[in-house]
Amino acid sequence: MKGKIFFYRPSPAVYSISITGGFCQLQCGHCSGRFLSGMRASTTPGSLVRAFIKAKEEGARCILISGGFTKEGRLPIHGFIDALREGRRKTGLTVEVHSGVVENREIESLGRAGVDALLLDVIGDQETISDYMGGTWKVKDYERIMRTAKRWIPVVAPHILVGVSNGEIKGEFNAIDMVAKEKVDSLALLTLMDEENAPKIDEVKRVMEYARRKVKANLTLGCMRSRGRGRLALERLAVDLGFDGIANPSKRVMDYARSRGRSVVEVEGCCVFTPGKTPRSTRRP
Repeated sequence: MKGKIFFYRPSPAVYSISITGGFCQLQCGHCSGRFLSGMRASTTPGSLVRAFIKAKEEGARCILISGGFTKEGRLPIHGFIDALREGRRKTGLTVEVHSGVVENREIESLGRAGVDALLLDVIGDQETISDYMGGTWKVKDYERIMRTAKRWIPVVAPHILVGVSNGEIKGEFNAIDMVAKEKVDSLALLTLMDEENAPKIDEVKRVMEYARRKVKANLTLGCMRSRGRGRLALERLAVDLGFDGIANPSKRVMDYARSRGRSVVEVEGCCVFTPGKTPRSTRRP
């Protein structure tokens, strides 16, 4: 497999914010809110503006606004949009929002406020949403969100967590089909970090192969994935299957990529952005 592969290093270029602190109504089994502890808490509009300024002072180029979700599957972003606009105006930072299942009017507001990328976790199985996650939204909501976001936001970047339903492969292929249908800008595949509960590597491989066949957008292996013995195997699969990038790669996979004829390009930043393409230069009306 020839061609370039981008190796992304998000830290310190990406400054991550939780607007809910450590709180999340969903409390899904694979997270239970613990991933929020790695983000800076900015739970008021004023503190969000200050976080933008702090991020700029610390040399970040991008700010990721995330947090816990409601039972409806959405980030409670509405009261922060004016602050987001002000923070972006004051700092010029690239802005990503991990939105969840927001309404169309909120997507429009985020676009008008200058958001550069919308990150969305796409789940293709209703039972996973209703029973495992305890959510009230529908699978069909994702198509609406991706379609609407493409009108307002330069980069639409879904994520698919392989094995999200207690380590079972259930809706992943349907999720990929939805992403391919909506012709998004970027797709990141993720895996469970706990290898004991994650799908077997051969099952993950089938999903990765299918994603590469179906999705023509920038396809990456994202930040959230195994930290154990299976990590290198996943990374090598991404190289061999022609993925466009890997976030936080191990040194051994960088050497492996070169041995497989891939041209390695290291990038400081988030894997949802295709290097060489500036989000603002392609901003949608």
